[in-house]
Amino acid sequence: MTAVPDRYEAGWWSCSYIVAPVAEPPSLPALRTILFEIKGTETGWPVWLSLEGRPGMRAYVAGNAIECWLRDTDSADFWRADPRGRMFLLRRLQEDTDFRDVSPGTFLDLILPVWRTGECLLHAGRLAARLGADSVDMTMSWHGLAGRELRALAGSNRMLMPGRVCNNSEISTIVTASAAEIQETLPELVKTLVAPLYAEFGFFEPPDELYTSELHRMRTGIP
Repeated sequence: MTAVPDRYEAGWWSCSYIVAPVAEPPSLPALRTILFEIKGTETGWPVWLSLEGRPGMRAYVAGNAIECWLRDTDSADFWRADPRGRMFLLRRLQEDTDFRDVSPGTFLDLILPVWRTGECLLHAGRLAARLGADSVDMTMSWHGLAGRELRALAGSNRMLMPGRVCNNSEISTIVTASAAEIQETLPELVKTLVAPLYAEFGFFEPPDELYTSELHRMRTGIP
């Protein structure tokens, strides 16, 4: 990947995870097929997406792994997939591209971190099942947070008091989970990863209902 700093200057988030053990790592062509088959359907822009029909945005071989850089999209996704079950995804903050009346770098949405984290965990669960792995270790990171206000703008009717501003620039969170239990414990796992992010905004602590209901919305498409 050739770096283009201004694409990520305002802010970005990343997910890295490992599924283990992987007794028989697939070939790169087989892994490419697996990634296509486990692509999520929860949202219109899945994680670990490859736009095979658009020149310059296809997945490609990079050493002993697969990489893809969607450089000409708003999200500017860059991802890497290793046959040993090691995955990485980098994406611009949606808050800086999808809200035309709001200046980039000024807010973090209340709901989007829940949805993105939930998508990544579900993706890890599906990959673990295909590779015969038992566990998932996941790290979520958010960068460019300093000065942003926590707001509820992304298709949510939730009310949020103004003035919750983050002072720190970045935060990373980690969780270890049984791959087989991700489906059943998704709200709890997402809370473990996202709650410390919310706390950066004036010690904000959403109710558990937010995780349960928003993940239900994400998975079913029901408002």
